[in-house]
Amino acid sequence: MEKPSLISRDESSAIKGFLMLLIIFGHTSMLTTDFATGERTYLWNWLYTFHVFVYFILPFIYGHKRKRNVIETPTGGCIDYHEVIFELKHNFVKLFIPYVWFCVISGVLFLSIGGGDFNPKGMIYAFLFGKQSALGQYFGFNLLWFLPAMLALLTLKSIYYNSNKFVRISIVAISLILWGLWFFKVFDISKAGTYVPFAISQAFYFIIFGLMARWLVEKHWPNKFVIPIVILLIGLFTWIDWKPIILPHFSLYAIMRMLMPVLVFILLYVIRNLLSKSKLLKLIGTYSLQIYLIHVFIINALNVLFLHFTKESVGLGVLIYVLTIIISIILAMIMVKVPIINKILFPKEWWFSKDKAREN
Repeated sequence: MEKPSLISRDESSAIKGFLMLLIIFGHTSMLTTDFATGERTYLWNWLYTFHVFVYFILPFIYGHKRKRNVIETPTGGCIDYHEVIFELKHNFVKLFIPYVWFCVISGVLFLSIGGGDFNPKGMIYAFLFGKQSALGQYFGFNLLWFLPAMLALLTLKSIYYNSNKFVRISIVAISLILWGLWFFKVFDISKAGTYVPFAISQAFYFIIFGLMARWLVEKHWPNKFVIPIVILLIGLFTWIDWKPIILPHFSLYAIMRMLMPVLVFILLYVIRNLLSKSKLLKLIGTYSLQIYLIHVFIINALNVLFLHFTKESVGLGVLIYVLTIIISIILAMIMVKVPIINKILFPKEWWFSKDKAREN
């Protein structure tokens, strides 16, 4: 199944840049913490209903083109394994290698500052399962969950687009069944990663976002006339999340978690041309992976530095937020521009290079 790209590189980079600014904001604790209680504000919870998840939609908006001439028939081969393996190799090197390196870096820093005891079994479990809470517990930085989750999603996406109709329907059915179990309060699929390794459950959790968004864009739903409806729905789900409506047998929260990323993406897609006019957003989006992986280290370092001299405040939070963006961009560019660092931390070729001829 071949799919054309529905977004330009600049537009994609700008959306990534905008989302990254929200992610850094969410991680800047002085901007998202109630100093009186020490608890996270509602704004923090609201951001986490969509900002990272919209990233998982973008790969479905990009083009998908088979590298080999494959004739698809309903009764033919279920999956074109050649294409799936080819894409898995590419995504494995692109995402899993940085995951390994940053797990090592995080683990060393975490143990060095006395954040926890050395627990090999726990670290292996966290590494293989890619579960957010486990990574935070054993490596000190839970943001690393994004890499195995994206790798699993891209693999499932590849299987979906390189399979016949039966397999595609089965993937969608599994995803909807899992969401249905959450809606009917049978099982919270966001906790399935506790039992399923390699972030496989997260791939089924996220794939419905991408498929829904792709379908809506193909049907030309995202336009200026839809914006009021989208904003109204975002406001409705925001209110439901703020003032939860507790039903005995149904979870409105599950519906909100399914639709919020899609609604926010549609809104960003409609204004993508406006966003792409910002050089800063495009710059941040271009280096979004590197910025994502290093910004929390910078925030924590700045927190320690400034709190030696002053107390927590919103003003200090704004300063740390701005400095984090600037320093993250500089370090990200260094990591990409310096060949030896880029090849070690963010390789793109390695052992699948023999397949590049087929890719081209």
